Amino acid sequence: MTSLRDRDARVLWHPATHFRDLERLPPIPVERARGSWLFDHEGNAILDGISSWWTSVHGHGHPRIVEAIRAQVERLDHVMFAGFTHEPAVALAESLIRRAPPGYGKVFFADCGSAAVEVALKMSFQYHQQTGQTRRTRFATLRNSYHGETMGALAVCGSDAYRDAFAPLLMDVLELPAPALDRHEHADLRRDVGADSPEADAAVALLERHQHELAALVIEPLIQCAGRMTMTGAGFYRRLTLAAQRLGVHVISDEIAVGFGRTGRLLASEWAGVTPDLLCLSKGLSGGVLPLACVLIREGFEAAFSGAPARSFMHSHTFTANPVACAAGLASLELFDETRLLARLDGRIEAVARRRHAVAEGCTRVRHHRQLGMIAAFEVRDDDAAPRVRGGRLGLALREAALARGVLLRPLHDTIYWMPPLTISDEELDRLAAVTRDAIEAVLG
Repeated sequence: MTSLRDRDARVLWHPATHFRDLERLPPIPVERARGSWLFDHEGNAILDGISSWWTSVHGHGHPRIVEAIRAQVERLDHVMFAGFTHEPAVALAESLIRRAPPGYGKVFFADCGSAAVEVALKMSFQYHQQTGQTRRTRFATLRNSYHGETMGALAVCGSDAYRDAFAPLLMDVLELPAPALDRHEHADLRRDVGADSPEADAAVALLERHQHELAALVIEPLIQCAGRMTMTGAGFYRRLTLAAQRLGVHVISDEIAVGFGRTGRLLASEWAGVTPDLLCLSKGLSGGVLPLACVLIREGFEAAFSGAPARSFMHSHTFTANPVACAAGLASLELFDETRLLARLDGRIEAVARRRHAVAEGCTRVRHHRQLGMIAAFEVRDDDAAPRVRGGRLGLALREAALARGVLLRPLHDTIYWMPPLTISDEELDRLAAVTRDAIEAVLG
């Protein structure tokens, strides 16, 4: 019988994967998942240390979400959202607005994070065009940022690694500097870290200089996840948000990766006490179970789109507000209340911190380490070991070493990070820490 791996190799093209890497580290056939664990077709257990690309909030297969999906698909599987509505979408939108920072009035649903960013970019541009601010046609972004890989979202990524191949197709953006804190403790979120940095001063100056042409500032709050988990500070985020809004520049906050408890609060913007004009969510929105995204839109924003039909926001997705995905999202939010998850996160965050410090203190190859909520990052020294790393692919070598020990990590080159389900146990954290240390030592010595 032909194996699943062989069938996969014949017909599938995997994301963010080099074809030559598939010979060394082929896709793992996963048969089932439960809690913090994935199980392959041979029954081997793999600890999901990165929540399957930052999606799984309550762990895999949570019965509360599974039952919500089952009940909804039996009642209504899908209906187009143009001209129709349904209870799961309305209830989820109501719940999001109620839980978000004050000032939001509408929710626009999409189906993935990149699409949410596209929606926000287009809304901001059209808003300015329809309010007589026709010179505001440009967007500002942060150096080292990541916002997705559709053309608009890609254009506002502040990373050449993602943009270079498509540069001729992308719109011109204004790139702002951002601080990169080598060391960051969770307690720093309660301080104005980054507000008085040279990067903040330079970024505000650029916003002021280009305010007449800027439609919006696109920003990841507190942490640039794909940018090697670079932590920029709550103070930096607050200062740039308030500066942009003072200048009439919309703020598009990309909380796709950091929403839904990752930072210790439901939304990361709460730490800075700000309300961005447009706030993008996805990944954990459905509990990490089904594709779903949305944009929270500040109250009154829609007035610019009223009047003649030509002023309508003509953006749509076939599966906008799919009722099954919305039911999963609603169940996920209700779980936060039923389990008092946010109230319990301080203890979980401290448990992560203890193990992070133990790994760093016991591993000489760790150069810097930092933490923000349930997200921890280790930057490793690899200069003198690089020739020994097989194929020169440090991140791949570290991932391979962790998988051989039963843990899913997906390092960003020299940065190993943890972003596990919020419900991870102490015993599972112990395993995550031990394998992280062992993988570093196995690859770098």
